[in-house]
Parts: sequence; C-alpha cells; structure tokens
Amino acid sequence: MKKILLIILMIAIVFVVSACGKKSQGDIVKSLGEKLENIDKFDVNAVMEIKEMNKSYIFNVNIKYKKPDFYKVTLQNQDSNNVQIILKNKEGVFVLTPALNKSFKFQSDWPLNSSQPYLFQSLTKDLLNDKDIKIVKQNGDYVIETKVNYRRSSDLTSQKIIIDGKSLYPKEVIVYDAQNEEKIKILFEDVNLKPKFNEKEFEVEYSMTDAIDTYEAQLPTFDDRAIMYPTGLIDGATLKQEVIKDIDAGKRAIMTFEGSAPFTIVEEYMTVDEELKTSEVIYGDPVLICTGIAFQTDTSLIWHDNGIEFLIISEDLDSDQMYSVANSFMPVAKK
Repeated sequence: MKKILLIILMIAIVFVVSACGKKSQGDIVKSLGEKLENIDKFDVNAVMEIKEMNKSYIFNVNIKYKKPDFYKVTLQNQDSNNVQIILKNKEGVFVLTPALNKSFKFQSDWPLNSSQPYLFQSLTKDLLNDKDIKIVKQNGDYVIETKVNYRRSSDLTSQKIIIDGKSLYPKEVIVYDAQNEEKIKILFEDVNLKPKFNEKEFEVEYSMTDAIDTYEAQLPTFDDRAIMYPTGLIDGATLKQEVIKDIDAGKRAIMTFEGSAPFTIVEEYMTVDEELKTSEVIYGDPVLICTGIAFQTDTSLIWHDNGIEFLIISEDLDSDQMYSVANSFMPVAKK
C-alpha cells in the first residue's frame, strides 16, 4: 500500500512540477517521499458541504487510517446532529449509527472502488487515472482539475483539488456535476500524521461505544418523527397508493408511485437497540446523500434519518434518479 501510494503521488507531483515549474522536481519528490514514508496512519478533520435542491447540508468529518487498509470515517450532520461511521477492518466494511446502536455489514470493496473526496488515497487515484489532468499554480498553491469516477453516479463528473504549496497535502476539494455546478466541497482543517490510536480503534464494538460516549448529549432522540414525502419526483411519477400501519416502534408507510419509471418507498420507525446489533451482509455500497450515508444496490437505496428507515425500491430508476428522490424528502408530512 505504501509503495503504491508513493508511486501514485510521485507521478501526480511530476505533473505539477512540469506544469508550474516553480519548484524543482527533486525537491518536491524528496519532500513528498519523506512524508509518505511516515504515513503508516493518519487522523484528519474536515468540513464537508453537500448541495442539493438549492440547500446546503454541512457535515463535520473525521477520517482515520491505519496501514494496510483500515479506515474509519465519522460524519456528523450539523443540522440533525446525526452521527454515522463508515468502518473498514479485516472483517469487512461496516456502517454504524450510534443513535440507534445499530451496525450494518457490507459485501463491498469500499473505499477505492469509487471516488471518495475526503480520502487522500482516493484523490491520488483520481489524479493517476486522468490523462487530461489540468494544473495551475495559484496564490502559492497547486490547483488541480481531474475527472472523477463515482461508481453509482454518472452525474458527478469532475473535481478541483487545491494542494497546499508548502505541505503538498490537499486543502480543499470541490466536486462538480455535468453542468459544472458545485455539489460537494471538502475543507481539510487538520492533518495529524502521527496520531495515537487506541488498539481497538478500528473495531466495531469499540467504535460504537466510543461514538455514543463522545456524542451522547448531541445525538437525536427521535421525539418529532413523522412520515415524510418526496418532492423531487421523476417526471410523470404520481402517488398511486399509500398504506400506513401502526407497528411496535410507531408507524410503517408503503407508498407506490406509478409512471414511466415506477418505484416504491417504504418508511419504518426504528427502535434503539439496548445491545449493539449488526445486520446481515448488504450486497451494495455505502454512498453519500444529503442526510448522510445511504446503502446502494442495483435496485434499491436505503438510509436512516431521525429514527426512520427509508427504502426506495425500483427496477426502473437509475442511481442518479434514486438520489434525486432521496434528497427531496420534506421534514414534515406533506405531499
């Protein structure tokens, strides 16, 4: 892993040097190599903004890495205070939701199967894969434009990476859609290359307990749950049928939409588990939507918000259409 990262970043910086010519190739490669030799682990803080439906959703993000391929990404939604964690260890890929004390296990090759704007490894992979990379020197920093590869979204097409001219680490990443509109922005605020991790840092049970202890006073309590309705429907889609039933946790709603691309939405109130529970393997990928982390398969999109599990099922909607519907839910019962 270390050698691969070194080769990738050395190639990327060679591009920078040839385009900007302000520093010698030897100086940059040497300084970069010295840093990478010490990247056995890191702890990075960032702020992420997702823009959807003319609204911004802000997340506090913490990224932890330990060689060879252990990752832990913690996202806290600043509006709802909901906290979710994407964790990769030797047992697999997990998504943790501390407010529910639930964990979900994935059969997935996350994170390097798709562009991830908050991961240094993913950014360097994007640099290497783009033969038409564009680099300019601006205010002492390197501004790099590359294509992106979001496995389950064709709408996100490019990104701008701002590299600190002194440290040679990313300062900012902006992801654009096909209309060149800004969709995701990451601001890296702190990079620690010598963190002291707990020996259980990348274990599911420890990560859940630590998150509950850390965010206990801020986690949502689900006192104001209500059935929600999507407002960004696909052209021609109409609500054909809706069934709402009382269940032990509160309510379950099933909505059937008809049109050129029919789909079904299921909403179900969830209970908080007293003991940590890990759900069975999900054959899909963890992906970002405006409220946090969703679970994407070829025919479904699942996510949790304010103690409600949302499920979109369709053989006809593509991934981008599912994202559009998921990102349009109203926070009150309104059709």
